[in-house]
Amino acid sequence: MVWFGLRDVSLASKNWCVHARITRMLDYCGAQDGQPALHLDLVLVDEKGDVMYAKAGGRDVDKVRSAVEEGGVYSFSKFLVVNMKPSYKTFCAKYMIKLTPWMKMDRVEPVIESFPRFVFHLSPLSDLSSRVRSQVCFIGWRCDIDC
Repeated sequence: MVWFGLRDVSLASKNWCVHARITRMLDYCGAQDGQPALHLDLVLVDEKGDVMYAKAGGRDVDKVRSAVEEGGVYSFSKFLVVNMKPSYKTFCAKYMIKLTPWMKMDRVEPVIESFPRFVFHLSPLSDLSSRVRSQVCFIGWRCDIDC
């Protein structure tokens, strides 16, 4: 099987196979807390540090959530590639992965430590004023770091 990097993934094919670490996994429940998940969001990073957003929607949420865990490295195949959603972009990317009932996700054992564990993008202070009221490359996740 031929493995591709996330940078290679595009609309040009339907037979992509990638290895990636799940650096972030979270439920999107809409505007109200306590609601069932509308979709499950994943942030994937490959061995070269390239990042891609992945989403499992509706009835696929429970299947994906039970099959993977945050921090694990997985091989993904038989997924769909679609254009990146127009808003709430946590990083700039042209495409995203849509996880479907036909996808395959297999944990890579032993875990390959060369895969980055964290993904971030720092915006220069001089760029912040241009991002006011913009949904392009919207940074919406915040985490606290204890030193």
